Amino acid sequence: MTLMDAEGRYGSVSRSLHWVMAVFLLAMLGSEVWFEALEDTLSEATLMAWHQSVGLALFGLVVFRGVWRWLNWSRLAPPERWATMAKLGHLVLYALMILMPLSGLATALGDGDRVSFFGWTVFAAGPEVEWLEENIGELHEILANVLWLAIGVHVAAALAHQYMLGDRTLKRMA
Repeated sequence: MTLMDAEGRYGSVSRSLHWVMAVFLLAMLGSEVWFEALEDTLSEATLMAWHQSVGLALFGLVVFRGVWRWLNWSRLAPPERWATMAKLGHLVLYALMILMPLSGLATALGDGDRVSFFGWTVFAAGPEVEWLEENIGELHEILANVLWLAIGVHVAAALAHQYMLGDRTLKRMA
């Protein structure tokens, strides 16, 4: 098993990043459900601190994954007929994975909340900026819905490649 991507197979770093980020993203997108389920046992501040921490960790992973992907760019190109769609799909996913934590950060700062990363203060609490919290907060929710859709398309495309086109896409990432 190699670290770097190779012809016909993603390397262990790419595969690990993909699946860890998939789990984190699904946990984050489902966090509203988790918030409701845990609201009787944990405070809203604790839940939000968890949400912020995982969101910031995801942001760091996205940046690292972008750099890693750039280092491996030419090693595992999609089939030529699908290259444009694959690039567009990945561009949309990366854009959403960058915009989500930035909009969440702006929402928290607009609400005057402290932003923490696993207990460490990243931004101290400050004055509330209502228009920022309301508008960017709404954008954050819209982006989450678009991200759900993009993930659904991504999964459907991977399944179609594997089972309809037979090009072993899932096997290369598993």
